[in-house]
Amino acid sequence: MNATEVIQAIDGMTPAAQQAYLSQISDSISAATLAEVQRAIEQHDDNKVMALLPVGLFAGFVELLRSAFVRGGSTELRDVRVVGLLIGREFDAYDTDAANFLRDQRTGFLATAAADRASAIRAILEAGRTRGQSASTTAMDLIGRVNKQTGRRSGGVLGLSAPFTQAVIAARAELSSNDPAQLRKYLKRGRRDPIFDKAVRTALEFGKRLTADSINTIVDRYSERLLDTQALNAATTFLAQSIAEGRDQAWRQANDRADNRLLVTKTWNSKGDAHVRSTHVALNKQKVQQDQPFVSPSGARLMYPGDTSLGAPRDEIVNCRCAAEYSATRIDR
Repeated sequence: MNATEVIQAIDGMTPAAQQAYLSQISDSISAATLAEVQRAIEQHDDNKVMALLPVGLFAGFVELLRSAFVRGGSTELRDVRVVGLLIGREFDAYDTDAANFLRDQRTGFLATAAADRASAIRAILEAGRTRGQSASTTAMDLIGRVNKQTGRRSGGVLGLSAPFTQAVIAARAELSSNDPAQLRKYLKRGRRDPIFDKAVRTALEFGKRLTADSINTIVDRYSERLLDTQALNAATTFLAQSIAEGRDQAWRQANDRADNRLLVTKTWNSKGDAHVRSTHVALNKQKVQQDQPFVSPSGARLMYPGDTSLGAPRDEIVNCRCAAEYSATRIDR
């Protein structure tokens, strides 16, 4: 697979993975009982609040990651050609390396989701106590409010990362402040819904405080849009990682079948547009042997774009659209 084919594969699978993420969060919110959450908040039992709001196992999302892994490996192996060597074209998605990767990826993803959930719940509980608001209001800040049109809950912070949760808290504070500077700050938020800008600008112009219902509606919609972004980030990031790992394992399997008579190299290819992060601009066209990592100017080490096995941080992998391209020469013995 070349870099363009990798991006096309990720783009093709992203909508389903994004929807799987959103469906998991929607199911978790639907299963939550407002009265129980409210009661736990009233009792200051934060552990019980945590227990009442699990985010689940993301089974559908994880299965799509497995499919991406197999697709990456199968497609890559079919394209492996080395003169004088016969290499089977069937990718083994059940060997030890494959099983280990899929297990570790699932474990890491669920651990991150659990950490984000805990961070979001703690932040909302603390914000509610700081504002002195009722347990009922805090509970709805956590799991959202019932949308009168759909009959389903919307808003809340389940499924959001810690930075996105803090953005929701900050947006609520800005809208509640009745301070022109703070209202203008809200209007600069990129993921806000512009449909509500008129109401905010009216409050600015006439100095009239937004009602609590208006603030809830605006913030809940902002939270929904952040959740869409969170789901998209998760989908693109983990699909890219799955496809890339499958491709990398395909070349390892090919070399094993060739009795290690292949010298495999890989080259980092960036998307080449203005959105590429600076560290990946520097990595572009860097070439290393397959068993060696790419080294980012940040010091992060990655076996391929999107890899976290060597400890690369989120800011090196989230929404990365780079791809490695592989080549091999025969080693004569």
